[in-house]
Amino acid sequence: MSYHIYTTKGIVLSKRPVREADRIYTIMTRDLGLVHATAIGVRKEASKLRGNIEPFSLSVVSFVKGKDHWRLTSAELILNIPSTPTIAGPLALIEKLVQGEVPNPELFDAVEKKVLSLGPYDEVFEIHLVSQILFHLGYLKKSDLNLDLSVQEGKKYLINAINNGLQNTHLT
Repeated sequence: MSYHIYTTKGIVLSKRPVREADRIYTIMTRDLGLVHATAIGVRKEASKLRGNIEPFSLSVVSFVKGKDHWRLTSAELILNIPSTPTIAGPLALIEKLVQGEVPNPELFDAVEKKVLSLGPYDEVFEIHLVSQILFHLGYLKKSDLNLDLSVQEGKKYLINAINNGLQNTHLT
């Protein structure tokens, strides 16, 4: 039986050790949605995936769909995303809010664009990233995204909108 190989861009959100040398990764992909995939032998020194699939990395990943789960077959690193709290928090939010393998290319593209921007990773960056995530998941209005964060009132209003959006997720 031959398996179809799915190749897409993905942002690694987390990893979890399994058995002696394996890991399960949670990856937000552009074409497949949120995928939980097993990487066999990735913790071994000679693994071809090692280093290309660490948390907070943007990679081109390939999977095969098994009977019960996805298996990661290859990964090519595009960018190691800095592991700062202003990035780690919003990416953890994606893992909590996105359920199942439902493609959301608009969300992926917005997060990728923001992560690839060369701006400083400060509070304003985090506010922009969280607002993009909540907008693409339906918890913020489009008008909320156009606020001027250099003005204190705009920043305060967007933070309130984000807090209301997070409250509507029933996770807080």
